[in-house]
Amino acid sequence: MRGRAESALRLLALVLAAACGGRDAFAAEGRLPELSFEKDGSLTGGKRLLDIVRGKFPDVPGFVFDAWCYESPLTLVEHRKLAGGVLELRHRVNEQGHVLVVTSVTPEPGAVEFSARAELDPRHQPGARLPNVLPVPNLCWQVRRAQGFKSEPDPYPEFIKRCFLFTEQRRTFLDQTTRRKLLYRDPPLAPDAPHNNPPWVQMYVGTWREVPVPTKGFWANYSPDRYTIPVMGVVSRDGKHLAALASGSAGEMAQAWHDCLHNNPPWEPARASPGERRWRVKVYVMANDPARLLERVKADFPEAGKPSR
Repeated sequence: MRGRAESALRLLALVLAAACGGRDAFAAEGRLPELSFEKDGSLTGGKRLLDIVRGKFPDVPGFVFDAWCYESPLTLVEHRKLAGGVLELRHRVNEQGHVLVVTSVTPEPGAVEFSARAELDPRHQPGARLPNVLPVPNLCWQVRRAQGFKSEPDPYPEFIKRCFLFTEQRRTFLDQTTRRKLLYRDPPLAPDAPHNNPPWVQMYVGTWREVPVPTKGFWANYSPDRYTIPVMGVVSRDGKHLAALASGSAGEMAQAWHDCLHNNPPWEPARASPGERRWRVKVYVMANDPARLLERVKADFPEAGKPSR
């Protein structure tokens, strides 16, 4: 009887959490994603070890993400585990050795936040100042290990059909957008190549930006379809769950080769001093409910979807 009563109370808590419009129902469980750090060479054939933050979500069996921190001119100095399951990463800016980018990776029910700040390394160049232009972390967020989300064993275009963003037509899956061929790569990719039919990768920009024209050597192309809010995600193969990457101000986002999504916000506030700026991206994993996803994003990023920024 006691076990049944506890189960009933747990179910009631889940229902109330959803009905009251608070965090999504996962929050009532109170189970945090499990974060770990690994050196991983699987993407490079062992030629280079990448700095990977791995996040497992116990509420979605089999789901795990890999986050390459970072695909940028930054070199990892150290990583450590803090209280509450938080990971802290410290990177040195390659061309400015006295500048450190410190990232806190924080788990919460149904989500993980990446938040970075810039600091001076007091051991280098005493009296130096933070530069006004800071290198933007390029987080390569991947679901290539996530059972039920990854592209394999399906043909890659099937994965594109499950990836989405938000346009003026609400949630829009990427196969429903105009995807331009990859004609600027070096070496070039032929128009009739399999990876161009349909194009396997694509860049997107927000409605407040003009669509760029790629230059020679650029790795992808830009769709003329623009998003209204900086969110890009993927739905599980069974349609029950979604995983999404969001920020408040990314002017461009990408869906790329390694079952990966890129959300590229700048350091903000732009007019603040370099030490006061923050770079912030958040991962959400939840039931496949796009309206609920937007509620969470707008609560965490009130500036999202406001072109006046």
